[in-house]
Amino acid sequence: MSNDSRQLSAVLHELKNPILAIERLSDILLENDQDFSSDAKRKIELIHTSAKEASSYLEDLDFSSPPVLADDFSFAPVDVSALAERVVESFQPHAEYKDQTLRRAEFADEAMVVGDEVRLLEAMKNIVNNALKYSPRGETVDVQVQKTEAEVRFSVSDSGPGLSEDDLDRLFKPFQRLGQQPTDGEVSLGLGLYLVSEIISRHDGEVDVETEKGRGSIFTLILPAASVSANHQ
Repeated sequence: MSNDSRQLSAVLHELKNPILAIERLSDILLENDQDFSSDAKRKIELIHTSAKEASSYLEDLDFSSPPVLADDFSFAPVDVSALAERVVESFQPHAEYKDQTLRRAEFADEAMVVGDEVRLLEAMKNIVNNALKYSPRGETVDVQVQKTEAEVRFSVSDSGPGLSEDDLDRLFKPFQRLGQQPTDGEVSLGLGLYLVSEIISRHDGEVDVETEKGRGSIFTLILPAASVSANHQ
């Protein structure tokens, strides 16, 4: 294991306890929710769900060099539009904090793929998180789900700084940080897009990037439609 892997493994190990504490405290709050408004309760539920997902995500990583995902993928029919709804809802508080608009541009009905729901959700969240992280305050991030007979496309477009040629060359490699910095002090470990690439590859899909320096980027996760996946099994 490389020094980078050891250091990151140690850091993430230390994160497990505070994440577990957040999960348990939010659980206690939900059990005693009589004094909360519906909006406050919804936000606590989002905190609880996000903490559970983060804890599961940390458990799922093997910090070898490079880090790899565990092999226990569980494939079943998944509606990408339904996952996209969950992603948009979970990131609304983050967008509101930065005065950003996270917009549901277009979601196709029943955009079905055969995949691991947890892993796909993590990949989609990484893409949306990156768009919000690198977009300035007050900007809009659009989320879109399209489908054809052959594929389902989950796209996230932002008006951030765009990517340089050097960024594009390193984009999906582990422990790489982009030339641009997050716009509000957010932390970047340099692993998110690498893991997105790994997850989508396990689903026989691909990640497409369109970018223009100074004008923003569009990240698209392209997955075989459920009927296509079934024909190849």
